[in-house]
Amino acid sequence: MSDLPPPPPPPGEFTTPPSYTGNPLTDSRVQSIGSLSKALWILAAVEVPLQLIATVLAWRLSSKAGDFVAGTITEEQFKKAAQSPLTTLAGLLFLPIAVLTIMWMFRMASNLRAIGRTGMVWSPLWAIFGWLVPPCVVYAVPWLMFGELWRASDPSSAPHDESWKRTRITPLVHAWWVLYGLLPLVGLVTSANLLRQFQQNDLIEVARQQQDNVLLNVVLGLGTVAAAAVFCLFVRQLSDRHMRTTREI
Repeated sequence: MSDLPPPPPPPGEFTTPPSYTGNPLTDSRVQSIGSLSKALWILAAVEVPLQLIATVLAWRLSSKAGDFVAGTITEEQFKKAAQSPLTTLAGLLFLPIAVLTIMWMFRMASNLRAIGRTGMVWSPLWAIFGWLVPPCVVYAVPWLMFGELWRASDPSSAPHDESWKRTRITPLVHAWWVLYGLLPLVGLVTSANLLRQFQQNDLIEVARQQQDNVLLNVVLGLGTVAAAAVFCLFVRQLSDRHMRTTREI
């Protein structure tokens, strides 16, 4: 009996695409995201209480601003009240979180192509440039790319099967975009006014604006806290979903 393989199917006949059987630990095309996503999750989790503290300090600063306008505290005392190491730390965390997020998105987009996800719109390079292209302040491209990464990371979708496009996106993607991309637009005008007053060294006017905008500042601060918390949950859920798809877990 011949040991030759069976002949190929005639042209046009449907053939089932091969399943992905690789392992990111042995397949050079697929990169592990486990350690990367854990580091990103930890930094995002740390950001939550820091942003909450910054919001509380913003509320307290409005009281100090009133004292400065009334003349009961000096300019140096007002400046000291406006400075907080914890608020500064919350701002400094932005850079490592941004870098890790870009790396995380890039690896997932690359992995999905390596395991046979066809029909994807956003290439891995959009993980970098998507944060910079207009309208960058609302982060529309990252929002869309997060949605595609969620859908394409569906563990039940077979390679070369574009049914993943019909997968529902987690509400966390939309919640993050509203809290991080859209809500901060409300504070752009007040932030621009404060910056102008700082440049003119008009601390009295800065203090008055702190008083007038205290409620808005608190709402925006709580929005930042919520955005950090939502992003933390999203990182955990998308990472787990993606790692099941690439068989990292």
